[in-house]
Amino acid sequence: MAYFAITALKEADPRGKLTIIEFTSEKVEVLRKTFPSVEAVLSSIEGVEEYISKNRFLIDVLVSATDSDALNLRYAKLSIKNEIPIVIAVLNNPLNEPIFVKENVKYVVNPYKTIMPKIKEIVGKFSVNMIYEFSKVDGGIYAVKVEDAKTLRRVQSFVLKSDVPFFVLSADKRIRAGSVKDVQIGDVVYLACRDKEIKGLLKKIGRLEG
Repeated sequence: MAYFAITALKEADPRGKLTIIEFTSEKVEVLRKTFPSVEAVLSSIEGVEEYISKNRFLIDVLVSATDSDALNLRYAKLSIKNEIPIVIAVLNNPLNEPIFVKENVKYVVNPYKTIMPKIKEIVGKFSVNMIYEFSKVDGGIYAVKVEDAKTLRRVQSFVLKSDVPFFVLSADKRIRAGSVKDVQIGDVVYLACRDKEIKGLLKKIGRLEG
């Protein structure tokens, strides 16, 4: 998990200074070899808290990505208290996300969110892609392909009645917004709505059972 977090940070800010704190000398050595330009520091669990408090005015982004969600929450809460601008917590157990949200951790990374929609996409039961899932509400951004006239009518009716934000990717890969009446067969419509709304639409177009 740390590898992906470090790689993402380096790509986002190539000139930024990165410091990794680990609890074992073995992991520190591995990280030093893997990321020569990154400072790897050995510390205790309590030492991390001391480091955060001591360097509160120097830290722009803190990513808490240990193998313990309890510890990730502990560091995230301390970082928020110390007014660090961006605090990111990476989950180990996706079921713990509501706890982080309740504790006002604004940025929670759930690596497992794509598992269910991806499997559903592969199996083909839903015939819809979840592009992004919102943390604080049961909803997200969904992509629905308009495969036939029935789907076209249902999607147009859904957007007009629900007044949800949307945009369209046409068959020739052009992105356009505007009137839903301009949607055509072969287009992919991206909808920002709640889970229950997208499920209602999928039932009407026969892509969801029950």
